[in-house]
Amino acid sequence: MILTKTGRKEFDTDFEINLKIDQKDLNTLLMIVPTNRRIRALTREMVSKSPGNVTGKLNLETIGSVSSKLLFNSDSVKSNIITDAAASIILQQSFKDAELGYFSNYSGEVPKGTIERIRNVISEYKRHGISPGKIRNEVKSLSGTESKKALDIANVYQLYQEKIKGSGLKETGDIYDALTGIDEDTFQQNFHSLYPDVKLIIIMGFDEFTSPEVEIINRLSRVKESELFLSFDYYKYNPLIFSHLDRCYKNLLEKGFTEIKDKSVPVYSRFQDQVRESLFLRKHESLIGDYKNEIKTISAPTREGEIELIASEIKDLVLNRGVKPDEICVVFNLISNYSYIVRDVFPLYGIPFNLTDRFPLDNASPVVALISFLEIAENDFYYKNMFRALSGGILEIEGVNVTNLLRASVNLKIISGYDNWQRILNEAILSVEENEQDSSDMHEKKESYHRALSDIDKIHDYLEAFHNKMRIPEFRENLRNLVNRLDIPVRILSGDADETEKNIKSVNVFLKTADEIIELLEEQYGGKEKFSLKFFLHNLRTGISSSRYNIREKPGYGVQITTMNEIRGLKFNYLFIGGMCDGDFPTRFSPEIFFSGSMAKIKGEINHTTEERYLFYQD
Repeated sequence: MILTKTGRKEFDTDFEINLKIDQKDLNTLLMIVPTNRRIRALTREMVSKSPGNVTGKLNLETIGSVSSKLLFNSDSVKSNIITDAAASIILQQSFKDAELGYFSNYSGEVPKGTIERIRNVISEYKRHGISPGKIRNEVKSLSGTESKKALDIANVYQLYQEKIKGSGLKETGDIYDALTGIDEDTFQQNFHSLYPDVKLIIIMGFDEFTSPEVEIINRLSRVKESELFLSFDYYKYNPLIFSHLDRCYKNLLEKGFTEIKDKSVPVYSRFQDQVRESLFLRKHESLIGDYKNEIKTISAPTREGEIELIASEIKDLVLNRGVKPDEICVVFNLISNYSYIVRDVFPLYGIPFNLTDRFPLDNASPVVALISFLEIAENDFYYKNMFRALSGGILEIEGVNVTNLLRASVNLKIISGYDNWQRILNEAILSVEENEQDSSDMHEKKESYHRALSDIDKIHDYLEAFHNKMRIPEFRENLRNLVNRLDIPVRILSGDADETEKNIKSVNVFLKTADEIIELLEEQYGGKEKFSLKFFLHNLRTGISSSRYNIREKPGYGVQITTMNEIRGLKFNYLFIGGMCDGDFPTRFSPEIFFSGSMAKIKGEINHTTEERYLFYQD
């Protein structure tokens, strides 16, 4: 359906966009879509349709990016948006500073998994416009542990808010809240400053809006000399798919939006019409029978078997039917359960592919090696840190023999302690020299211990700058110098070609994340106070444990493999929906125990089930 407040009776989205392209008038159009992937696809589509493949300014935004730009009245606002790494560190600090009841049993710091869950919970509270004060008000209707838990979350949430505000950072929910709070004149001025030529605003591809997002859309609809049209995929007569959108639809109507005729041809195919009207309703259980030639089911006993069957089908399409790989898409609801299998199987079938799964930064080989190397200094030359750092093929110090170090550690029972290593190795060398036997075995031992002693000193030299307390700017400089001295980028480029791009990206993201964490610490503590390496590594580990990275997508190359949410609004000639089994798709409902009150109702089991059905319906 199309919703608007313009008073027009009908609207043809495709016609309006194509008209702007043909008239070279795209600068007067602002399109707001749900994902950056959709923006990239629209950009390619508009450029290819434009006369001479040349176009003027394209105003393509997500609701998050347009909100940020409108709030700050700037095209460049990334520095103001808090990263996952910084958010985790600030949240960990907030837990330490808060007076806790439910969480008081945690000694030291809150576990990584709990921190990540609560960070997501707070982000959702913000997106829905729920403040710490509102949570406290809802606590009155709770009892026992539920009351204590909600109160702790509210206290941590408030401290977290104060800390990120003090650092000049914002999350998406903060941006929504601030943007809806500015006066109408400022909103209008900011819009016309950023989009001076825009006369038409089209919002499309979304499945749901939070209350703050609806308010932002409402304010956009009031922009002078512009018309706004919202494409909203909602059908009130099939509650098994659309009931989770009832609240959103009602909210839009209360803001004055009305439904008008959608003249896009065809708005829905006969198949799509039947699906939206009848899917999951018992009286239409045989619906799939009408489309058995278009829909093919593949079953396999294991995930590995399923991926092999999909790869086989794709190879047949490409080789025997002339289908281009980029016309094919494979989607999963829980892509992490399948991505590692895809990386193993698809190359065996010779299938080029773009896989958009994100990797955890703290699992990246170069990051593990570098952190382990720094932990040598933190843990006073604990033998496991040395072998973990220098045995992976990423780090290498010229002349250092890790195997020999391990042998010396085992033979002499050396566990840790730089002074301990030196003392025991020197004693062992002296013992061998005093031994009257002059066998080749004794000579080899002596050489082995001499080499181990030299290698320990070399490692100590690389880490010398980290042994004493450092000011925050000093740590940044020492970290950069260490990365350069270890020649990590050079070693990655000379290593496994299949892992080069992934490893280089992980190092770049690590260094960027480290800089963000260091800047945050400098903002909080200043640049004069000195801290131990343990302090810096604790914050680094906390930050990178919440960070993800992915490899650059190659446009127009290979089969697209991604998640269900990422293909909203995209079209492919062949779509494989993988992992359609209970637990993967649909996922089992698992209530988030840290939600309370109204948010717990919003995220309830019925809502979860409907959202999963809606996701299947859209794909």
